[in-house]
Formats: sequence, structure tokens, C-alpha cells
Amino acid sequence: MNKQRSGIIAAILFSAVYFANSCANTTAPPSGGLKDTLAPVLLSVMPDSNSIKFPAQKAKIELKFDEFVVLKEPEKNILLSPPQKKRVEAKVRGKSVIVEFPAKLDSATTYTLYFGNSIEDNNEGNKFPGYRYSFSTGEYIDSMLVTGLIVDAATLLPVPGALVAFYTDHSDSALYKKLPASLTRSDQWGFFLATNLKPVPYRLFAYTDKNSNNTYDPENEKVAFLDTLFTPRIVMKKGIEELKYTDMKDTSASLSRKHQLQMYIFREEGRRQLVRTYERPSERMVFVKFNAPEVSIDSLGFEGIDSSSVIKQFNIKHDSLVMWITEKTPKVTDSLFLNIKYLKTDSLNNLTLSRERLKFVAPRVKKTDQKSGNQQNVPRKDLLKVVVEAVPSLIEKDGYKLEFPAPLTLFDDKNILFTSRTPKGVEAKEEFSILKDSSEMRIYRLKPKGKMYLGYDYMLTIPKGAFRDIYGNTNDTLVSTISLPKNERLSRIDLKVTGADGSSYVIELINQTREKVFRSYKILYDAALDFPYLEPGRYSIRIFRDVNGNGILDSGNIQERKQPEKVRLFTLPSGSNILELKEGMELEQKIDLKEIFK
Repeated sequence: MNKQRSGIIAAILFSAVYFANSCANTTAPPSGGLKDTLAPVLLSVMPDSNSIKFPAQKAKIELKFDEFVVLKEPEKNILLSPPQKKRVEAKVRGKSVIVEFPAKLDSATTYTLYFGNSIEDNNEGNKFPGYRYSFSTGEYIDSMLVTGLIVDAATLLPVPGALVAFYTDHSDSALYKKLPASLTRSDQWGFFLATNLKPVPYRLFAYTDKNSNNTYDPENEKVAFLDTLFTPRIVMKKGIEELKYTDMKDTSASLSRKHQLQMYIFREEGRRQLVRTYERPSERMVFVKFNAPEVSIDSLGFEGIDSSSVIKQFNIKHDSLVMWITEKTPKVTDSLFLNIKYLKTDSLNNLTLSRERLKFVAPRVKKTDQKSGNQQNVPRKDLLKVVVEAVPSLIEKDGYKLEFPAPLTLFDDKNILFTSRTPKGVEAKEEFSILKDSSEMRIYRLKPKGKMYLGYDYMLTIPKGAFRDIYGNTNDTLVSTISLPKNERLSRIDLKVTGADGSSYVIELINQTREKVFRSYKILYDAALDFPYLEPGRYSIRIFRDVNGNGILDSGNIQERKQPEKVRLFTLPSGSNILELKEGMELEQKIDLKEIFK
């Protein structure tokens, strides 16, 4: 009997087993062909799926197939719900898969084994599609289900392989100290199906269980949670849509599955407050990085250095501190000692006022190469090195960025010159404005005031001595020349944004895979936004509600029950969130923020 014929007969036998077991599991239908493309066919299961009064000790399950099979990463793919501290043991014996339970099972409990993609045939690697086996050590099988979708909070892309955990213990510590009452896992499309649940309120989490311990580890894993308790309402019945098999290779069918819940997974900011790193990049500058944002400092100071001679600056998240020791201070020693008193997380996870003494060793000084005898290329000791950055396609929006190694005591913009030159060589003086960055005292931004033209050259000339820093260093003459892009292939997008209510929103133009931001606007009210000089390609528009107005997409916090800031993608009437730009295309779109965030 050839394999094709035996596969068909086995499929008929399997169908009888399937329908006899009510809400039992799904398999892919066999397909023909000369090449062995058939998945293994399940011939029998011992004991039957959905058995009750299942033995709590020394029990085993046997899945018998029509051909020799192998197990692929069973420790990763096979999931027992509810989980035990000791993992189930799975092995192959001929054409059978044997599963044993090394620990005693709980009494009066419904269990589900998810086999995932762990089983495939021995010859061609044809996978036996995701199989689910249920049983109960009690008198009945729990029969509720729930479906959902796990997506990344920042990109809104599906998150595969996330554990979805249901807790009947609603305390805050259950997520970290107890195993869940039920588990399932999201598939490659971020979709999950949890079966055999009780009709009781659950506290629901999802996390990227990297170490496979069935618990959430905040330092290394991402997490999602529901704001409220959830009680399953759908009863498992033969033939319902939720239990139908979906081929993961069928994109349309996979994406069209209805789901009850959508959860947004994120990486929490560090929660244990402590000094994570500290360093001394230069002789009179030190840097301290804390593990969690919004550190609370009672006092700090360098030994032997007056506090009036120290300039301090926190970053926008208040988890990084930079300090500069000014030129008025006597000679700085090789070792600096900083005493800091702050609220630090203790062994009981409580914030306690603690004192630390940090030692900063002077950085190594590179020796000047004296072999050549050429001193002309050696910069003067009091040279202020300025970094001038400008992106031609963003110059109209963002202008020039001027970054200094230390805070300034002099910024003389009277003799700074900004000029334009036409393609015919006609030069003209252009007006500009200069603003100090609101969050970084070492950064200034120079923005053109007038209209800028394609094909023109623009020159920024900064004379010698225009800037002086706190150490008395001054700049040499700086010249930066750019040209606006002039290419008929380039395209543009114009957005008319309505529905803004005075709250802060950030609107970003991103690439199709959503990991790169090309342009970004922060708005409070209705606005017309332009995205010029775009290469032909596929783009998306991401919008997030900037709750605290810091311009940063902030993460969530489990202990504070705070979700990450809401992210949405602009969607075309067709349902697509992809804007495809062809050469020289000018695209106009309207965005209603009230509609997107309703």
C-alpha cells in the first residue's frame, strides 16, 4: 500500500476519532502528489482526548501516527496548561510520541497540552499541524475559550511565541511568584487561542518568556496586560469558528481570524532603582546612569569641590546625570569621589534613602605622535570642537544642529552668516533664528526663516571665537554648505491633521517594517504637515498620544497599572496602512485624530 493511499485511509480513521471527541484537536487535510508532502496522520490517542478522571500520578499519553516521526525542540514547542514546575517529558518510540508527567498532577483540574510545531515526519520534515490534547483529573472538562491578538506596542506588528497567562490569583505578586492557572502561546501572526478555561474572572498577562520558566522576568522580557479582569464567555462546541484549523501559510485566512482581545506588549523601564553605570569621559566631566527613570536624589557632591563649581544636567527621562566641573575649580585630581544620597531599591523592593561613594578615575590621555616632528596638525589646547549637522532633506524643518562638548559661557551670533547662492551664482544674505535645545544645554539649533529653493546652495559661516565654553575653549572658523535635493524622482506627502484638542501628539513617517523614522512632528492643534524629498517606496504614518508631552514614546508599568502610550497607524479607506510613493508623486491625505483614537 503506497503512502498516498494509506494516508487517505488513515485520514478517514482520524476523522472518526476527531468527531467522536467533540471539541478535540485539529489536523491538516492530506494532499496528494508524487513527492511526500503529506503531514503525519494521527491514528489513535491513548487515553482519548477529553478524558476525565485522568490519573494524577505516573500517567502517560501516547499519540500513534501512520509513519515514523521526530520531535523538534519539544522543550520549546510543547506547552502544558496549567504548567508544572517540572516540564513534561516527551519522546519518540517508533511511530508514536510518548508524553509523561514527572510531577504529580493537581486534583480536579483540567489540563491542556499544546504540541505546537514539535511533531514532523522523519523523511521530509512535513509538520503535523498544531495539536491540542485536553484531559481532566476531575469529573468534568472546563470548556470556555478566549481568542486574542498580541502586538508590539510601538510597531503594532504581531508578536509570535508570547506566553498568554491567566491568573485566578488577582494579587500584584502573582505574576512574579506564582505559576498561572492557564497558559497558551501566540502563533506567528500574534494570534492566540486559549481553551478549557473556567467561567471565572482572570487577570490576564502576556510575556516573551525567554528563559522558558513560565513566569515573567521584568529585567529581560516584554509584557502586556489587560486593564480589567476578564471572564471567558464563549463555550467550546464542535464546529464553532474559533476551533477551526487555520493554515499559517494562508496569510489572508490567518489575518482574518476574529479575536476578542488585543494586548500591547512592551518592555518596562527598569524598576529597581540603583546606580547602574558611571564613568568619566573627560577630565572635568562625569556621567551617572541610573537603572530606573525619575530618580529621587536627596543630595550629591564631589569631595573637595564646591557645589557652585559644578554644572548638572539630567536627561528627559531623569535617569541619566551629566556633571561638568567648571574652570574656576582648582586642579582636578586623578581620582574624583562623588557622594550621592538617593532613594534606592532595597532587597524587599522598597525605596530606601541610601548613600553611595562613587570613584571616578581620570581618563587616559592619548600621547601626541612626536616621531614625524610635524606639529602643524596638532590642534591648539584651547580649541572648542563643534559638531555641525544638517540633513538637506530636513533643513527646512529641523535646520542646523550645533553640538558642543560642554556648556557655553559665550554664544555670539551677531557675526554668524547664513547665505544662499542661486544656480547662476547670485548670493544673498538669509535670515535665521537660533534656539537653545530645551532638554540639552550643549545643543543649539539654527533654523532658516525664509523660503528655501531647490537647486540653491546654502552656506553657514561661523567666525572664529563666536563660542566659548565653561573651560575657556573657543572655536575656529566653521563653514557648512548644503544644497536642497533636486531630483525629479523625489516625492512628497502632505498631511492635513484635524481633531487635535491641545493634547500632545507625535506624527511620524516610518518605513514599511516600522523600525526607522524618516520625519517627525509634535503637534498640539490642527496642522498642515509636509514630508518633502522622499525616495519612491513604501511608507507608513505612525501616530502616538504623547501623554506627558516629552516627545518620546513612553513605555508602560505593571506595578502602576500604566499602559504604554497609545500608538496607531494611519489607515487608507482600502484598509491598508501602506502609502506607496512612485517617482515624482505628490500625495495628500487627511488624518482625523479623534477618529483614529476613538
